[in-house]
Order: sequence, then C-alpha cells, then structure tokens
Amino acid sequence: MTTQVVHPELLPFAEATGARMAREYINRGDYFPSESWGCEGQIYPSLTGIALLRLFQVTNNELYLKGVQSILESNLKKQMPSGGWALSLGATANGIKFEASQAIIKLTAEIEDLPPTVTALRLASEYEQLTGDTQFHSSLELGYEYLKRYWNEKKGSFEEMLTGEALMLRASPRDYHIYAFQCVDSLQHIFPDAKYYVTPLYSSLKSNFEAMNADTYPLLYGMHAALISKEEGSSDYVLEKIRALIDGELALKSRFLISAEPGALGHRDGLRGVCLDEGHLRNSIGAALAMSYFDIYVESNTYMQMELYSDLKKWIQSMYDEGKFYEFKDLSSGEKRGFGSSGQYLPIFWILGTL
Repeated sequence: MTTQVVHPELLPFAEATGARMAREYINRGDYFPSESWGCEGQIYPSLTGIALLRLFQVTNNELYLKGVQSILESNLKKQMPSGGWALSLGATANGIKFEASQAIIKLTAEIEDLPPTVTALRLASEYEQLTGDTQFHSSLELGYEYLKRYWNEKKGSFEEMLTGEALMLRASPRDYHIYAFQCVDSLQHIFPDAKYYVTPLYSSLKSNFEAMNADTYPLLYGMHAALISKEEGSSDYVLEKIRALIDGELALKSRFLISAEPGALGHRDGLRGVCLDEGHLRNSIGAALAMSYFDIYVESNTYMQMELYSDLKKWIQSMYDEGKFYEFKDLSSGEKRGFGSSGQYLPIFWILGTL
C-alpha cells in the first residue's frame, strides 16, 4: 500500500478535493453531487475511500482517515445480509447524460453485485492493514465468505452476481474484474487463503486486456495497462505489448483523442459508438495512468516527457475548480459540467500514482 506522489506540484488539488469529499461523507454519510454525468453507484464510495486512505498515507491528515471511517460505516449499513453489496444505481444522484430508470434503480438496489462487493472489501481490508483497527473485520469476513461462493474454477474468475437487464448496463462486465483482482490481492494479507485466487485472477485480467481494442473505454483500458506495468515491470510482455498499445490505440493514436481540444478524450456511447463532442476527465486520466505507470515501473522518461502527456496534464488541471473536478466538457458550448464521484477520486489516483 505504499504511495508515491507522481505529481507533487498538483498535490494541493488532490488535498482540497479529498478534503471536500471527506467532509461530505463525515457530515452527510454519503456523497450527493448536485449533478453528475452518469448515475452514482455503490462502487464509487469505496474507491473514494481508497483515494482518501492514500491521501492520509501521504499527508498524515486525520481528516482523510475520518472520511474513510465514515465511508466504511456507510458501507456497513448498506451491506446485505448475504455479505455482498448492491450496485444501487441512482441512490444518491441520477445522471444528466446517463439516467437510470426507476425500474433499474429498484432492481440494482435489491441484488448483490460483484464490483461494489469487491471494492467495499478492498477498502475494509486496506483500512484494517494500515490502521490495525478491526472494528469492520466481521463485515469483511462475512463479505469475503460470500464472495468465495462465486468463484468459477474453470474460468479463473468470480461469476457475476447481477444478471439480465441489470448486468446489461455494463458494456463489458469483465472489464470490471480488475477490481476483483485488487480485492483479493489485498485480502491475502488478512485471509491467507485469498492468495489462491490472485494468480488465476491476474491471468484472467490479462486475457481480458488482450481482448480489448480501439473501441474499449479508455479509462478501463488504461487502468489495465497501468496495473500490468506495475505488476510485471520490464517484462517482455510489458516492453512489447503494453508499449505498442500506448504507442497506438490506447494513447498516442487513440481514436478517442479530440484534436480540437488537446488533452481531452471523448467517450463511448452504447448507441452512437465513439463520441467526440464531449471531453471526459476519466478517459484522459485513463491514458495518463497508462503512460505514467510505464515510466514509473518500467522505463523512466519514456512517455511523461511527451507532448501528449503534457496536454493530458494541462487538460486535467483545467477541469479543476475550487476543491472539485468537473467530469466532462461540452465542446459545442465550452461548458464544464458534472461533479460525480469518479471525477473526484480519479484525479487523486493519478496525482498520487495509485489505482
């Protein structure tokens, strides 16, 4: 759980954003953005908690730790009797661009889901390891026992908990299995038997990465590349495969790059395909993570000195405003909008060099 600050000059941005998010959870028990691009879901609080935990490690500011504790307390209340967590789309905010129907809001509140379950478990695990505080251990143990029931030995991964219409909300559900790997990679330090799942999940993650293509959502594409670079360092796979992808469709020649807005990447719409009429913070961060992790863990001074990385950095900075980041920019009007969770924890991840 070591944390290095990749962009120390931007640490004040991360600190201010983290402080605002921590206070939201401390004072309100959850995050209720005034507007967000898509509907908020239960994956986000735990990932926000990871960002706050990393900020605490870097700054030793107790505010961030109190924010993490508030998120864990909220997660505990939301944990289902089974031990899992529901996705609960739209519970704290619906989207201005992607809005969940009342039927989907109800459906996703009633069924356990893999990503919110593994992210909640990871946060509880990393909090316990860092602080030695075991007040959430019973919840962690219950959730881990539930998770193990979904292991598919043949596939080397956990089965989805959602089914049918609810699962179809994710364009590619397996892209989110990266969170399951991060979960068991952490859990093995508390529950030794969790080590059993680490290697097959990593193999599954790499297989899924190899199936990605030029149309894959840049955030998840970049996160996979970054994680593999961190795990393998200067392996032949990273030096050949990851480098070639960063040089090509993942970053330098990404079809999501918006030529009229240097540093901005568009998004993928389920109906329209790749859309370049909006610049999306999360996707610029995806490309930036892939490039920076290669430099940090594989070969220094390779990508972070490039013009594209400079453009990404400037554009991400331009989306900051007084303790918060905007999620996207409407390029037809020039208006910046959206304060959803992913627009807050992802810049912290990138600035600190964490996933």
